[in-house]
Amino acid sequence: MPYISQIRDLIIREKSKPINKLNEFYLSDSQGICRRDILVQWIVAQSSQFRHSLKTIELAVIYIDTYLNCFNITQQYLQLLGISAYSLASKFNETEMVSQIKLYDSDGQNLYQNGEYDEMEEQIIKVMGFQLNYITSSDYLMAMNIEINENIQSLLLFILLDVDIYKHSHIELALAIVAYSQEKKIQFTNKILQLSQFIHNKILQAQEIEIDKEQKQDSESKIRNKQINKKITKNKGMNHQKAPKQSV
Repeated sequence: MPYISQIRDLIIREKSKPINKLNEFYLSDSQGICRRDILVQWIVAQSSQFRHSLKTIELAVIYIDTYLNCFNITQQYLQLLGISAYSLASKFNETEMVSQIKLYDSDGQNLYQNGEYDEMEEQIIKVMGFQLNYITSSDYLMAMNIEINENIQSLLLFILLDVDIYKHSHIELALAIVAYSQEKKIQFTNKILQLSQFIHNKILQAQEIEIDKEQKQDSESKIRNKQINKKITKNKGMNHQKAPKQSV
């Protein structure tokens, strides 16, 4: 295959992921969600404001994971870490000039001081060993001549949001995506097929949670409407009873 040499080069350059499942940011709550995933989900939501590439988001997630496993950080500064990682990835990866992305509250006030943004970016650069160019899953897919269409991009974003999936190597994730989407007729190992099935199950689980949430909201809405209608009917009855008798 013509892309084998490119993939071999990516494998050599790919670095292992600094994900420690015992780290407090990777511990799941009662709903099976960890703070790391919530932060990445927030970053993906913030990125929708910009026309940045998928690679920029992937790099930002790598910066976040690396930082979380090297420094203790309080809840107060998680958003600062997230937006600084994304801003740094944008400056490195995007072709257009990108300034520091800042966060504001509902009154338009800056959530953090200018010096705090600079300090966080400096810490990220240092913890990354002054190396901001990392191999990602999308790099492997492009090397395999897989088009990063809307469906593939959605799969990649979904994987970023779930550390249980994302903890696998980028080459394994890329192959699992190919197996899942059946873009190429390739014989995959059992490990890749199992990972592909795991992604499929996770997507189904997320869809079921979303359906349950919608059904719950719909049910609550119907109950509220019944209560409102009941109250309106009751008020109408009271008004009818209090209406004065008119003489004929």
